[in-house]
Amino acid sequence: MIRFRVGSIPIEVHATHVLISAMIAWGAAGIRASTPWPRTILSDASHPLHGVVFASVFVLWILIVSSSLLVHELGHAIAVKLAGGKPTVRLVGLGGMTRIEAELDWSAQALTLLAGPAASLALGVFTGAIAAVGGALLPDPVRYLAIGACYGNLGWAVFNLLPVTSLPGGQITTVVLTHLMGRPGFLVAQWIALAFAALVLVFAIARREPFIAVVVALMVMRTFANLGAYQRGELPVGHAAHPLTAVIERAEALYRDRKLTEAELIASGVVEAADTPPLLRSRAHVLLGWIALKEGQGRRALDHFAQVQGLTVPPHALAAGFSLIGDETRAIPFWAQAAQTEADPVVLDEYAGALIRSGREQEARALPGVRMARAFCAAERVHYVRKEFEQAARAAEAAFGEEPDPTLAYTAACGWAQAGRPEEALRLLALAAKSGYRNAAEARTDPDLKSLRGKPEFDGWLAALSQSAPS
Repeated sequence: MIRFRVGSIPIEVHATHVLISAMIAWGAAGIRASTPWPRTILSDASHPLHGVVFASVFVLWILIVSSSLLVHELGHAIAVKLAGGKPTVRLVGLGGMTRIEAELDWSAQALTLLAGPAASLALGVFTGAIAAVGGALLPDPVRYLAIGACYGNLGWAVFNLLPVTSLPGGQITTVVLTHLMGRPGFLVAQWIALAFAALVLVFAIARREPFIAVVVALMVMRTFANLGAYQRGELPVGHAAHPLTAVIERAEALYRDRKLTEAELIASGVVEAADTPPLLRSRAHVLLGWIALKEGQGRRALDHFAQVQGLTVPPHALAAGFSLIGDETRAIPFWAQAAQTEADPVVLDEYAGALIRSGREQEARALPGVRMARAFCAAERVHYVRKEFEQAARAAEAAFGEEPDPTLAYTAACGWAQAGRPEEALRLLALAAKSGYRNAAEARTDPDLKSLRGKPEFDGWLAALSQSAPS
């Protein structure tokens, strides 16, 4: 890749552009020229300057192709800068692209798109004027270069103004019609693109121009892809997006704000609506799956994830679903995948916790960077959700053994109480108090300790805890 700048605009030239430019130049050098130079020499293979002139024409056409494309993209880029954006120009393959780091309104977008063909038109007129004014006074290669650049840029400007997908003309049509008609305008623009593409294909076939036919055929394929994306709700974006896009985005925002009930209600409505595009329905299923995980409903989460199409469900979401239903055999590979791809210590803790629940504690300890106290806590949480209270208590007690935090001993006591093991629960409560646990109010009302209420040992523990707690 070649990188340089024109003023403050970064330019990137990819190897594919150099290759395509060379192929076009090679073909142009082999075509019988309309001007005396290089026609006279190239038509005579025995001419002593034949090789030199062929090479010269080859280089001139590389210059014509690359400079014309660069001027075209600079037209876009300069318009972006005038609109307050930060453009980057990339020359790739037969064309180029100008990346825009700015939010432009529809009129600015249209003008930016129009600036490229306008720059090509200006360069074509300028080089044509040079050829006409200079005439015989110009050296043969310069006159040939000017004529080639003139016809090439004029033709490129007209071609780019055709309302065909991927061309500026097609993008302008899409921007304008979408602004005027909303979402249906995008669909109308695609059908216009297909109609013009068909006309160009007929022209290319009639004129025996296979190169143009192939290029337009590729654009037709892109148009059909756009039509499919429209039906799925993926396109258009922005203000003309499918009305349900804003609805699912609202549900996602509620989920981030931990308003799960409201988020679930809205997402369920998106799923049940008859006209919901597949992509938006899948987004709703992903969201409902996450809500189910938050509520400890692994089976419900997996049912939602199974209905997702066109989106990738994060591996740790699938892993959590399988762990919640007790299928650690299927969960562990997903946890392993997530731990490898996500730099999140919580994912590592959950992976280690799944290994612990499967009786593979040594493997959990061997994981790089793992903190076993947190791993045992992760194991405890899932055991608790699955109502496996004795296993949850043992995991919490193991976490306390790794890091003597009083809340871990208290959590283990809650698990033992839920498991119907009051003696073990009282033992862990004593450890919690000895380690610094002082929240008597919490212990007095905690539903997990309900089975201990009324027991003299528990009442005595509470009394001692109340006396030792700070006022």
